[in-house]
Formats: sequence, structure tokens, C-alpha cells
Amino acid sequence: MALLDFLNDGDPPEKPVHRLVALIPLAMVLFAVAYNFYSLYPEVGIQVLDLNDRVLHLAALDRASIALDLGTGFTDPWLDSIGMGYPLFHHYQHLPYLAPALVQAISMESFELSDRLIWTNYLLLALFPIPVYWGMRRFGFGRFPAALGSLIAPLIATNGLFGLEFGSYIWRGQGLYTQLWGTFLLPPALALGYGVLRQGRGYFWATLLLGATMMSHLLLGYIAFLAMSVLSLIPAMGAWTSGVTLPEVRRRIMRLALLSALVFAVTSYFIAPFLIDSSYLNRSVWEVASKYDIYGYELVLGTLLKGDLFDFGRLPVVTILAAVGLAVCFRRWKDERFCAPVAIFVLFLLLYFGRPTWGPLLNLLPMGQDLHLHRFIAGVHLGGIFLVGIGLSLSWQWALSRSNLRALVVPAVITVLVLVPVYIERGSYLAQNGRWMDESRQAFQQEQQDIDGLLEKLAALPPGRVYAGLAGNWGSEYRVGAVPMYAVLSGPGLDMLGYLYHALSLNGDIQVLFDETLFEQYNLFNVRYVVAPADRDFPEFVQPLQEFGRHRLYEVATTGYFDLVGSELSFRGEKKGFYPAASTWLASGLPGVKHHPSIKFQGESGDAEPAFLLSNAENVIGQAQTPAGPARGHVYAEASGSNIYLAEVSVERESVLMLKSTYHPNWHAYVDDMEVKTVMLMPSYIGVKLAPGDHAVRMEYRPRPLRGILLVASLFVLALIALVERHRERISLWLTGLISDRLAALRKG
Repeated sequence: MALLDFLNDGDPPEKPVHRLVALIPLAMVLFAVAYNFYSLYPEVGIQVLDLNDRVLHLAALDRASIALDLGTGFTDPWLDSIGMGYPLFHHYQHLPYLAPALVQAISMESFELSDRLIWTNYLLLALFPIPVYWGMRRFGFGRFPAALGSLIAPLIATNGLFGLEFGSYIWRGQGLYTQLWGTFLLPPALALGYGVLRQGRGYFWATLLLGATMMSHLLLGYIAFLAMSVLSLIPAMGAWTSGVTLPEVRRRIMRLALLSALVFAVTSYFIAPFLIDSSYLNRSVWEVASKYDIYGYELVLGTLLKGDLFDFGRLPVVTILAAVGLAVCFRRWKDERFCAPVAIFVLFLLLYFGRPTWGPLLNLLPMGQDLHLHRFIAGVHLGGIFLVGIGLSLSWQWALSRSNLRALVVPAVITVLVLVPVYIERGSYLAQNGRWMDESRQAFQQEQQDIDGLLEKLAALPPGRVYAGLAGNWGSEYRVGAVPMYAVLSGPGLDMLGYLYHALSLNGDIQVLFDETLFEQYNLFNVRYVVAPADRDFPEFVQPLQEFGRHRLYEVATTGYFDLVGSELSFRGEKKGFYPAASTWLASGLPGVKHHPSIKFQGESGDAEPAFLLSNAENVIGQAQTPAGPARGHVYAEASGSNIYLAEVSVERESVLMLKSTYHPNWHAYVDDMEVKTVMLMPSYIGVKLAPGDHAVRMEYRPRPLRGILLVASLFVLALIALVERHRERISLWLTGLISDRLAALRKG
């Protein structure tokens, strides 16, 4: 029998001599998982502080746990420690935070937040070969291609391109915790979605997994639907496929439309508010343009041909195997299974060319202007993993065509010779990660008493933001081991002004402009405490408070989280004009006299008071002359809690009470127990107008009722899908009978 007749045709031939062969794919999957567990063990075995995006994820997990304990707003709490306050879950995938918090709440067990985070990260990363295997099997591939795909899954290496590789998730890498959830769910979600397109059944599990993928990582969910859109068109190849006709394309497109509607319904509690409040979702000016535009076909193809999309820093073994798999798929093109990996790989490779190649055409994609297109490499990698599994199985399928088990020695030797050097290289990479973790752990242990004392002191002091430098100044060099001090302080949940762990807050871009020589900016940002090396100099108003070894704690006499300000100027316009206006205002003399213009974005409801165009704010602010005037009053008490800030104020002349936290329409303000309107003040703060007199003010972040309504509706839709799928034949017969009765009645009439 010809070699290619056996390639990926499913399970081994039903011959007694091959019965034991079924154990080989299982052994491959178990080896890949065992290798991951062993090589990644330093991730959980070495206790060391995080230095990458896991700092943000730890803070978000903490908020999810607190919100679940309180029992209110757990899908949309206020995160007060990052980006000068921000409703992270309102604009960002949050299943990776809610799931571990919910497990802890149900189990009634007490685990450290950091343990929950690193163990979840460790388990998902170590077990990733299993969903790869399961996904390929659901696509219709045999045990060997699927097992070899899982065997290759841990081996991808790039130069920090945010793909499906160890570097995206481990301590020395980027710490993309939520992407890891999406990575784990993507292969089975895509496989089940493809099954719905082909068979018209299985909507419940496909909807559940696709919805979970979207709520774990929006872009990977987006990738899944882009992939299914192309997969639905595979039958359009007509004669190239196995006799599938164009009516099948129409059926698949209708199924895709229905599946998309169901997933949207299930995730609408998040998607609808996300779209409604998109004006308050920042597109950071500090992110490199390549995240949105990516690199152009010349650079991408050059990187691919050099092997650096799959094999950075080593021989291009994975790249060559992917090319072999691509050739095999073209050879087996009439079998629809082999069209799918090619479609996925080619689609995302073309999209990865980005705007330098496709220009404004990419804007035709939903939300195309605001997508981080560089994350499309996940689709390139997933398609590549499938292709490698197919290519590497070539020798195994040849051996399976023989009647002698000794023939299996040939593919076994080939597989070992090909993959062992790659596994050794990945092992070396992870071993270096473990050494660096251990060095940082030892450095922290040497200073632990000093750092613990510093943290205890900060916890005992009145609330205020803490500053330990920026990534663009001395903060990047102020470290404990490899961990920046601003990351050390962010871990316990302190409200920090500094490194931009998350750029979705409108204040995120502004905070990195902080000038540590100007008192008015300390007060503006409520930077009440500074932590710096003991030998660093600050202005006189930054007063030394206490030393902890080489670390010195300073205090600044700010007004706290609240201040009484003026707001005679008003601006209205599109969000893209916000940063130029806010940065111009910050550099002007207006912050020094506490003058904070109000802002309304285009389409926002409110009074039609006279307002300057936001696009013209630079000229207006440059010409504005607003003296400080007499004293406005005094904030003589303030307090804060989960989603809430309180103040007691004595006002001497009409003013605006400003909360130095990021504005959002979900903020509600109460003055003397009466709800009043909030306004957005420069840079992006919450304000309420106050008349002269004494007032008690409460500001509370509270999601709209729409979110809760849609959440209940989402659960109802899931239950309804399950019910319909369970009784689909009975329902189909009932509908057929009902339609027949109606037609009969019409004929009689």
C-alpha cells in the first residue's frame, strides 16, 4: 500500500500486531506533559516576587476574591491599585480571575493569592499538550498526528513575540496569564466550533467553550471566530474537496451565524457594556506602533524563512516540520481535514503581515483599528502545531503500513533524533529561568526584614499613592534581584503610581508624565509616599520619614484622594483628542492653581453647556489665565473601601470636589445622601459640584443594572441551548407537525 494512503487516515489498521501501537500516542502525550511538569517546576517551587504582567493579574485576582466575598458586582469591581483606579473587568476578560476565586470560595479553603495564581498558571501551561491532542482528534486526525502535535506544543520559541510559547507565560517572560487561559481553551473550542459547522449539532459545548475562550482572552476568542469564518468556506473549493457542494457552504455560514449569535448572547453581559463604554477604553500612546500595525510581509516572511517564528536561536527543526506538514496537506487536499490546518496557518500568516501590507483593508475587520494585531501570531502558531503533527507523523504512518512491529523503530529513532535537541534547548531555557528566579529569591531573602518593615509601615500610614520611580527613569534600576521595587510594592496591593502594567485606563498614559520635582503634581496624583534608594535626592517638600536598610520612605503633604478645585473651562470631542489635551493641560500652569476643565466625549449625554472642541484644547489651554483666587475650603476627613470613597468637606465658595481616581460613567455620587451628577475633570478624574457649606460626600462605583440582567439572561440562554440539543428530535417532530397542521388548515381555508 502506498505510503500516503496511510498518512493520517485515523486510527492504526485493525490488525492484532498493531493493537499495542495505540499506547505509543498516549505515551507521547504523557511525555510532553511530564516534561512540562518537571521543567516548569521552578515556577511553583521557587517563591519569588513577580516582575512582569503577573503583578497586574495578582491585583485583579485579589479584587475578584474580595468582590466574591462581598457578594456584589463580582463581574465588574473597581481596581484601585493600578492605573490610578480603573474598572478592569468592565473592559477586560475576567474568567481567569473569577474562576480561581470562585473555586476558593466554594472549597472554603484558604490559599495565598500568589499561590493560586502561580499554580493555575503552572497547571495550564504543563497540561497544554492535552487540549492540543484533543483538538486535533476532534478535527478528525488520527492518534499519531494528534500526539505528535501535542509533543511539539511546548517547543515553539520566538524572540518575545507573545505567541504560544513558554516565554509568554513564565517568570522571566511576559506573564500573559489571561492569554494562557485562552491558549488552553482555543484548540478544543475551535475544534467544537468546526464540528458545529460540519454537522449542525453540538451547539451547547461549542458555545460554552467559545464563550469561555472569549472571556479568558478576547483576542484569542476573536481568532477562533476568524478561523471558523474561513473554515466555513472550505467547501467552496468544490471539486478540490470530497464532493462537497456550494449549498454546503451556505449551510455552514448559517450555522456560523447562529453559533456566533449564541456566543454573543452568552457573553453579552460583558460585550454589551464593553461596546457601550468604549469611549473610556484607552488606546495608549506609549504602546509601540507594531502592536497595532505589525511588520509587513517582507519582515514576517524573512523571519519565518530564517526559522525565527518557531525556532528562534536554534536550528529550525519545528519550521522544517511545519513545511513538511504543509506539503502533505496540499498532497491530501481533497480530504477536508487537511484543508483546515492550512487555512488556519495561511489566514493568520497573511493577517500577521499587518498594515504595512494591507493598509486600510484591515479596518474592515470588526474593531480593526483598535486590535493588537501582533497577537495574531497565536493563530500562526496553532496552525503550525497542527502542521508539525501531520509532518512528523509521516514516518510513523509508513511504519504502520508494515506488518512487523520492528518497523516502528525507524520512526521512533527519527522522532527522537529530531526532537531531543529541541527539548534540550527548551530545557536549557527553562533552567536559566529557574536560576534567575533563585537569584532573585536569595536577593529578596537578604533584604526581607527591611522590606517587610517598609510594607508594614506603609500599611499603617494614612492612605495615599506610592511612587518608587518610573520605567523610564531611576525606577527601572531600583531592584531587588531582578524585580523592580515598584513591582515589589505593587504585589501587596498598594496604590502605585509608576510602571504602566495596564494601559486601558485613561489616566494610564498621563501618570507616566509625573514630574517628581513639582509639588503640584504630587498633590494632583496624590503621591503621598515615595520609596527610593537612600542616596537619592528629592525636593525639600518630600520629607524623609524612615529608613529600612538601603530603602528610604518619604512623605509629601498632599490633600489626599479628594481636593476642592475650579472648573470654568469645558471641552467636548472625540476620545482621540483626549491625550493631547490632557498632556498640554498637565504641562500648563492650570494644575498649579487647581483648575480642572471638564470633558465630555462625543455622544455622551448631558447638559448642552458651551464647550470648546477637545481637538482645539492645546490652543485654548495655552491662552487660559485662571488665578487661584481665595481659598475654596477644606477636606477634613476621607475614607475608602471596596468600590467606595467617602469625604467630609467644608466649602467656602462654589467649587468642584474632585476624587483623584479615573472617571467612568458607572461612578455615582451622593452629596448629603442626595444623588448628584458626576463630571469628568482633567486629567480624567471624577468631580461633583458643591455649594458653600458643610457636606458629606459618598462616591461609589456601581455597574449598571443592564450587566446583571444580561448575566442572568446569559445563563438562561445556555440552559435553553442544552435543553434544545437534548430534545432536538422531539422538538423537530413537533415543529414539523405544527407546520404541517398550519399548511393543512390553510388549504382547507
